[in-house]
Amino acid sequence: MTMPRIMVRNSQAQIPTMAKLFAGLVLAATGVLCARGIVPQLPPGVQAANQLPLIMGSFGLLLGWRVVGLRPGRGWRDAVNDGLRGAVYLLIATFVFLGAVQMLRLALRMRYHDVMEAVTDVIGQGTTLAVASLGLQPVLTLGVGAALAGLAAEWAHRRFGR
Repeated sequence: MTMPRIMVRNSQAQIPTMAKLFAGLVLAATGVLCARGIVPQLPPGVQAANQLPLIMGSFGLLLGWRVVGLRPGRGWRDAVNDGLRGAVYLLIATFVFLGAVQMLRLALRMRYHDVMEAVTDVIGQGTTLAVASLGLQPVLTLGVGAALAGLAAEWAHRRFGR
């Protein structure tokens, strides 16, 4: 007679840890600083440009918690890589959000012929805003801050444990 297998789900993603807290706070601060460099470079008439620091800070907190601080304890190099991966996700989420806001503004002015055109224009609007606004200063700020977020998560894991 064989014993039935019991599958235990890995619930580590739901457990609050100091590594997740530190990664989230540092990536949120990085998002706010990066947004302050992006706002002056945005084309005029962009909806939600004034709220961009709040938007990037919120996405930074969420992605720092869910991406950067998820797997600490694997070494400093992997921590920096996790931080940079979180920064890429932060940029993608921010510009998709801004593209969606721009698309909604244009949709309310009846600029689209059908729904598919409007939905595909989210990527077009986000890409246009990303190309217009990403300069050297915001990219360097985001890169250095994301690396620091990964290092802070690794340090918090080593200092405070799980």
